Amino acid sequence: MKGVKAPALMVFLGAALLAGSSGGPIALIKISKVPGPVELRLETLRIDVRQELETCFLALAEPEDLDRLRKNKVGFSVIDRTAGGGEVLLVRVDDPDALSSLRRAGRASVVEPGTAVFWTETGSASASVPAGLPRKALSLRSVLPYLSRRSATATSKPVTAAPDPLIQTIVSLVSGPGLSSRVQTLQDFQTRYASTANCESAGGFLFSEFSALGLDDVRFQAFPFSSYTSRNVIAEKTGETYPDDVFIICGHYDSTSPAATRQTSAPGADDDASGTAAVLEAAYVLAAFQLDFTVRFIAFSAEEWGLYGSRAYAAAARQAGERVLGVINLDMIGYADAPPEDLQIIVNSRSSWLADLFIAAAANYGPVGATKTVDASFVYSDHSPFWDNAYPALLAIEDNPLRNPYYHQTSDTLDRFDIGFFTGATRSSVGLLAELAQPIRAGYPRTPVGLQSRWVVYTSLFNSLSAVRLTWTGQSDAAGYNVYRADVSHVGYVKINAAPVAGTSFNDNAVTSDLAYYYVVTAVAASGLESNRSRETSPYAIGIDTVLRSLAPTLIRFRRGI
Repeated sequence: MKGVKAPALMVFLGAALLAGSSGGPIALIKISKVPGPVELRLETLRIDVRQELETCFLALAEPEDLDRLRKNKVGFSVIDRTAGGGEVLLVRVDDPDALSSLRRAGRASVVEPGTAVFWTETGSASASVPAGLPRKALSLRSVLPYLSRRSATATSKPVTAAPDPLIQTIVSLVSGPGLSSRVQTLQDFQTRYASTANCESAGGFLFSEFSALGLDDVRFQAFPFSSYTSRNVIAEKTGETYPDDVFIICGHYDSTSPAATRQTSAPGADDDASGTAAVLEAAYVLAAFQLDFTVRFIAFSAEEWGLYGSRAYAAAARQAGERVLGVINLDMIGYADAPPEDLQIIVNSRSSWLADLFIAAAANYGPVGATKTVDASFVYSDHSPFWDNAYPALLAIEDNPLRNPYYHQTSDTLDRFDIGFFTGATRSSVGLLAELAQPIRAGYPRTPVGLQSRWVVYTSLFNSLSAVRLTWTGQSDAAGYNVYRADVSHVGYVKINAAPVAGTSFNDNAVTSDLAYYYVVTAVAASGLESNRSRETSPYAIGIDTVLRSLAPTLIRFRRGI
């Protein structure tokens, strides 16, 4: 399965930008979050929301949009009445000096504590941001489909599960010396600053490394940024049971350092040769195993410029209708400021389940400590464009806030690493990825396919009963099936059938129509061996592609220059 190529996407976007604009001034506005379903109001009003933060939304608005907001009593403030005509970035400014330096470089406005939007009157905003400040370009299109799909309340209970012996075997193949060697090779490029020949050479090295593993598909994805182009490096292990359902593990291979040195010296060992080496190691380890679900290994470029590589990839995946079920983004996982170090797992509310599973995998397979943070404003790494496109994603990082004194310096080198922590973090990530992708076990029944769910109501003269009707495709090596239900997507499945189901359907009568439910089934052999879980289904789930089609008039309203 291949995604839309970036140049084709950019042609489409360019046409949409020109077609969708009325020619009037485009304002950049801030809409504060208030209690209630404000996302649905913004969708109804067809407001072009480009970013969700923890306390507000950022949107592009023409004069008629502003009028509709006022008439419908939606509170907003105008950041700039013409900023929407060019490139706009979010920039992290944790102290007054950072904000002052940003304002010397162009126009900046604080929208939340520690977060500013930045643009320039002329030239490239991404090239003008002072060195060292994390930044993110606004989404290529409206994120309303993402905002309008609220998930169930995240679980507050820790996930506990015994380690899987096969996955323990898989993660034991992760090698500390192998990881160190890969980091050293990337460091030896001297700089991997996007726009340099060295960065492109590093991408070629990654392509060769993936190709040598015999994976099903290895390719470049070219994309533009500022006045340059660069390439993401993508490799794939196709799933045997669900080839169109994809889990991604990723990091970024570009690097940066102070402006005076980044063209020639930006070793970027922790940021982010560490994450990229872990992605390579995951590919090396999993290449030999058959998996139910497709796994994609991605090394992004131009992250340090504003997440341009991941933005191009996630937008192309959504445009192609790809089923990306979860993303593990590894960015700085090698440095320990005070051992024993732990990982910070950062998610938005809709990705909370992924963090819960990571924390359990870290305990079982790292072992390493991990802590979950739910923060929609932490957008400065390659997980964020996936959030913008309604894909669940997490960021695994050594500290938040960062405590690595060598961050974005020429001293960010391998000799600063805690190799034990680095290895544990990688094993945790590979363990989670293997759990999600599900290694196929010899001698076990095949994983069921075709699971569907729907609400049914049985009525009589004096009563009515709601139930969830489950159906799936039968398979020859199954003597029966088990049905599992959870209240939170992917977390906490409980078997709800007393004995294996003989047929290919099941009614769950112990439900109420005001709660969300998630289901999987397994096949059981006559010997009692039980298969991997099927793809998850929910009677409440509305396909994102259906949502996108329903919002087509809104999504056509792209803006100039973003």
